[in-house]
This record gives sequence, C-alpha cells and structure tokens, in this order.
Amino acid sequence: MSMANSDPQSTRKSQPWLLAAGWVLFALGVVGIFLPVMPTTVFWIGAVWCWSRSAPHLTQRILSHPRFGQPVHLFVSHGMMTRSGKWLAIGGIVAGYLLLHLLGHPVWPVSLLLGLTLALIAAWLWRRPEPAVEPIPQTSGLSISDRPETSFQPSKDHRAD
Repeated sequence: MSMANSDPQSTRKSQPWLLAAGWVLFALGVVGIFLPVMPTTVFWIGAVWCWSRSAPHLTQRILSHPRFGQPVHLFVSHGMMTRSGKWLAIGGIVAGYLLLHLLGHPVWPVSLLLGLTLALIAAWLWRRPEPAVEPIPQTSGLSISDRPETSFQPSKDHRAD
C-alpha cells in the first residue's frame, strides 16, 4: 500500500472530498480517544488513506502521534497489526455487539447478519501479519522514519497478503 502520489497538487485540487472525508475520520478518531467503545486507530488509518491522496502534510501529523502513529504506520505501510492491537480491536467488536444487544434489542435476522459480519471482520483482523517484535514505544523527538525497519518485519508464522 504505497501512499506516494505522482502529482499531489492535481490530486489536492481534483479530490477535495478526500480532504473532507479525512477530517471527518480524524474527528471520529479523536472522539475514540475519550470514549472507550469507539476506536481511534481505525478511523485514523482511514484519515491517513484520504489525506495521503489530498493533504500529505496532514498524514505526517497522524504518523508522528506518540501513541497512535506507529500502529497506523504499521497497518498502512505493511498491512500489519500487533497482537495486542488485534486483541483490542476484537475486544471492541465484541463489546460493541454486546452493547447493541443490551441497549438496542435488535430483531434476530439483523443480529445474526451483524454477528456473522463482525465474526468475518474479526477473523480477517486476526489473520493480519504481525511484526516480529512489538513496536518500539515512541519517545519525544523520535519520528516514524527514525525507527528501525526490523521492528516491521512479519513474523514467520504469518504470511503477507
């Protein structure tokens, strides 16, 4: 998944909806920082995708975030997730599904369809390749590009898709 663009100026002018979509996804991610049932990283991955095609300078701001930058970079650049990231994502899926049943009481066909869809998403997430080593915690002044590339190598028991 390359985020490089051959002509960023023409993309910025021809696709302003990507800039707007990036801001919406970024805002949803910010909400996720404060609400435990709302993800942050997933929305910021979407924002990075949109902004890499419309506003690359905004992409770098997310990638340099001390807590969420490295998981976003790991997924966008390599399609990888850490084991702890997988557990958190799948835990969030389960919590959201349970919360729906506690508060929403959906009819059984909707519940079944949603449950199957979420199970497929969880299975896909679990099959994402993992880095050989857990990512290095970011310290002040360290950027994504300064980190050793060895922390982004797939483990032997997973294959890259």
